Amino acid sequence: MFLTSNFLLLTSYLFLANLGVLESQVAANPESLKVAAEYRQAAIAAAEYDRAIKFLTDLADRPGAGPRVLLNLGLAYIDKAPAVGAFRRISLGNKATEALTRSIAREPSDIAYLIRGLVHLHFEKGFYHRTPDGVADLEKALGLAQPHLDRRYVARIYVALGDGYWRLKNRDKARTTWREGQSRFPADDRLALRLTATDTVINDTIAHDLDAGVRVDTSLRDLE
Repeated sequence: MFLTSNFLLLTSYLFLANLGVLESQVAANPESLKVAAEYRQAAIAAAEYDRAIKFLTDLADRPGAGPRVLLNLGLAYIDKAPAVGAFRRISLGNKATEALTRSIAREPSDIAYLIRGLVHLHFEKGFYHRTPDGVADLEKALGLAQPHLDRRYVARIYVALGDGYWRLKNRDKARTTWREGQSRFPADDRLALRLTATDTVINDTIAHDLDAGVRVDTSLRDLE
């Protein structure tokens, strides 16, 4: 028991020390999506969600803060969502949307519209009918992505936009969107599944993928 306790303390110390190093790197280059994404993944591993949110909020509130630190702040709220109850997730979704809206106001990028669109789709609950807003954001993201449709993250736009159409009962438009995406990304498993599965499997897949309680990959690796 003593050895186990010491090991846990050492592990916790190392996690926190690593966060401190990464915070210095982010503070030195707050507009680096990659550096801030690495920091958030470390915060997830250490379950230090509130620390990451506060740190990124402080950076985002600095005079002259750019759009990308706000984008990562929005993602930090999403990182916390699976660790709290359903009611608190609503508040986190709203705060993520606010941060992403501020990011878009500074720079209307396809990445920011993609992420805000996904947030809208994930937080469609009860009286919060956010799917139409999500679809509008994803359509905007796809439009802004036209000059670089070969980038890997664009596949995620096609998947999510089709999912939004499907949820809005426009299944023909959903399949057309997925087929267009597959023509550009033939190896993408998400698009292949949606184009070959039964309606029941598609419904279940979308419900799982858009469940705000399920952790999603926010590492931004597709941007590499």
